[in-house]
Amino acid sequence: MNSAERKPIPLLPLAFVAAVVAFAWWRFSDNTVDNDLWGHVLYGQRMIALGHVEAVDPFSWTAGGSAWINHEVLAEVVLGAVHQLAGGTGLWLLSVGTAVLTIVLAWREARRECHEPGHGLTFAALFAVSTNGIATGFSARPQLFTMVALVVLLTEMRRLSAGSRSPLIVLPLLCWVWINTHGGVLAGLLLLAVAALVTLGHRLTPHFRFLAFFSRRNFDEDPYFATPRRGSGPAFLTATVLALLAACITPWGPASLRWLVASVSYLRPEITEWRPTPVDFAYLPFWFTAAASVAAWLWSRRPHRAWEAAALAVLLAMAIRHERHVPLFCLANLVLTPPHLLECLRSLAGSVPDLLERMRSLRTQLTLSVLLGLAAIAAVTASFWAPREEPWTMEVERDQYPCAALNFLGDHPLDGNLLVFFDWGQQAMWELPRNPVSFDGRLDTVYPHDVIEAHWQFYRGDTPDPAVLDLNRADVALLPTNRGGMILLRRLGWTLVYTDPLASILVRRADQYPDLATMTLPIRAGAEAVAGRETFPAEPSARANPGSL
Repeated sequence: MNSAERKPIPLLPLAFVAAVVAFAWWRFSDNTVDNDLWGHVLYGQRMIALGHVEAVDPFSWTAGGSAWINHEVLAEVVLGAVHQLAGGTGLWLLSVGTAVLTIVLAWREARRECHEPGHGLTFAALFAVSTNGIATGFSARPQLFTMVALVVLLTEMRRLSAGSRSPLIVLPLLCWVWINTHGGVLAGLLLLAVAALVTLGHRLTPHFRFLAFFSRRNFDEDPYFATPRRGSGPAFLTATVLALLAACITPWGPASLRWLVASVSYLRPEITEWRPTPVDFAYLPFWFTAAASVAAWLWSRRPHRAWEAAALAVLLAMAIRHERHVPLFCLANLVLTPPHLLECLRSLAGSVPDLLERMRSLRTQLTLSVLLGLAAIAAVTASFWAPREEPWTMEVERDQYPCAALNFLGDHPLDGNLLVFFDWGQQAMWELPRNPVSFDGRLDTVYPHDVIEAHWQFYRGDTPDPAVLDLNRADVALLPTNRGGMILLRRLGWTLVYTDPLASILVRRADQYPDLATMTLPIRAGAEAVAGRETFPAEPSARANPGSL
């Protein structure tokens, strides 16, 4: 094989980057709604209409006028305003645009840290295996803003550790906006506190000698952690204190921060994203990313910043503990890990010379480039193909949300207190302005813990304590078909009015609704009721302007 045949060509790296970008586009352009989207848009539009934050719940018959700590006010105003201007398409563009902005900021910060050849491809490779994990943080919901804020936080923390003092202004402003946007600010405050603790205690960190077993280094001659710049410890401590003070500036004052801490410590195993991250095929990319990144940090001989290692360790522990924190770890890892991963890949390259020799072959490079090009085309095509029906706007999956049942209720109004499944509560708020809900995704921002537990009990099919959740106060129920709650109500004598493979409607007293006397009950719908998707409503809910009801 002559030298001309072995000379690398730029086509392969370009094909690889194109495939990564195409795959990321497919994942980040996902247009399915989150079950809280109806609520976030509705609350934001009500704030715009009213000109103030609602401090007491106006939607539920079980919350009993409870205080409503709606801590995501700024995010909801943005979501509500975007929907008013451009409907579901605007919400989709906001989600995709925020994802692009966040990844560009992450790339710029990672690039600023390392200009060595191969760093760009290393970033792209790490991004490729992290995309699934990161993409879950970019549905149209307030969590969008936490993803951007995390990258800005890490960028400013690096500048602070390098001796700049401007982060002492930027970081408190960031945390003030962040706490009024999304509860993820707690992760940011935790990272600041950890950085302050680790940096102030830097004299102890070089003596973590157990790392020598993994990294094969002499800690007396080559300490694992670089000594922080003089004054960086007090700077991190000052930034932490200022950020905490800024986080107290909310419509509820310091109570908002106290509530967030209590809320995070409240266990909610019934909600999937609050469960421990499973070790299964769906999360295999996350586990692979975590293992490869830990190895990169252990084996890399580049200077290690102790606070960066501690920040990643904290985020990894959070990601293992809760699925919802996987995007935070993967995104922070994308900012902090590429230089260490690049060095490890270089050291591994020497152990696979035959493979590298084959990769230099012109035939191999052309073959791989073609395959990567085809993969890129397939990913882009998939982003406009089924199951997506209207790829440029937000879509509601009819097999996940009770669209057909709600359409029935819209055509045949059954007013009154609504017993509703948790995931469907905010959709019901939007669609049924004359049906106060029993429970919805706001969870402990408004509902007492005993009301929350009573609903989990009811959904399982057990009779709840009537002093907490009195079923006799409800008039209508919208529940999953043939699940515990529906079976319990049928046993208690409720009348089944409508049913399809996903959802069923029941009433406690059929004689309360004269229209039902003209129907042959129950109305049964087949698979067509849950087939396909429908677009997110383009017009605001009737509840968006309280004065119109």
